[in-house]
Amino acid sequence: MVHRRGQSNSEEKDYVVIKGRLEFPDIAVKAKVFYTMRLFKEAVERSFVLLKKGLKEKEIVKRVTRYMSNAHYAYSALQRAKMYKNQSKLRLRKPQLYSIGKACENGNRNIRFVSTDKVLIKMPHANGKHEWVECKAKFGKKHIPVIEELINADFPYSVAIVLNNSKFYLHVTVPLEIVIKHDNHPKVTERNRYIAGFDLNSDRINMVIINEHGDILDVKNKHFPEITQPGFPKDKARDIILKTLSELIDYAVYHNVRHFVFEKLANVKRKKTTDENANRKIARFSYRILLNHAKVMVKKRGGIFVQVNPAYASIDAIPLSKRLGLDVHTTSAYLLALRYLNLRILTNAYEK
Repeated sequence: MVHRRGQSNSEEKDYVVIKGRLEFPDIAVKAKVFYTMRLFKEAVERSFVLLKKGLKEKEIVKRVTRYMSNAHYAYSALQRAKMYKNQSKLRLRKPQLYSIGKACENGNRNIRFVSTDKVLIKMPHANGKHEWVECKAKFGKKHIPVIEELINADFPYSVAIVLNNSKFYLHVTVPLEIVIKHDNHPKVTERNRYIAGFDLNSDRINMVIINEHGDILDVKNKHFPEITQPGFPKDKARDIILKTLSELIDYAVYHNVRHFVFEKLANVKRKKTTDENANRKIARFSYRILLNHAKVMVKKRGGIFVQVNPAYASIDAIPLSKRLGLDVHTTSAYLLALRYLNLRILTNAYEK
């Protein structure tokens, strides 16, 4: 997932989360980490209550530090609590641990990589004599060069430890530019000038490539109806969708696309219907997650990620699809690309 954030000792920039497994050398270390995760969960809940009471952040960190015995964990708990500020209540279901990045502390003060497969985790103690425990970290082969960059890093990276199905995982937030440096996907070059419009749905992705005159150059559609069937694994469905989107973006790069156009999130509505099958599709399809991944994929390849207002695109697509001989979803993708092209022409922004 990609997001923008301002971190200490760092200007606001794009960050990406990469995930790996966390394994413990023995039961004693596991117990210490789990206990600290429980403390941190409660620290987040306490920070949330204090935020709702209107206390200043400095005072909140001070109070939570007395409970957590570590100022940086307390500050990180506050940042976590701010994520839920629009809620009226907060009751976290699972233990967690999070340490926000800090450039002047080799990238992170409390959870730090010492090699591509080893991570140090600080265990706070009330007497101030904090303890470091060493655990094993397992990441996919493609992430190893990125993790290597985090050893004694001079830029901030944040780390979360999460518990899922009795297994512990590391979620590492790193600058997108570091990930791009080690990415082997095809890259956009100076000759790439075309525009690709994408129509994303629960069981298909439609893509249309146009040139600077609005002519359709190529159409590429991918269907995966099986993922909406009852009992189909949710994680497997997500992997299929993301793999398909990645393949289409790579195809577009190879065919000289520079601008990748998607619907603007605020205008995408997902409503429940009386059709149980349709509701299942809606439940499985998270446009926000898919859009965030699309943004990362495009930036990794050096393309320009664009979002446009899709208002009335579906309505306009119905009569136009009959004239073009295309299905409605493909026509919607074409209209998104065309709308962006017209916007660039109106603002004299299209490359000569």
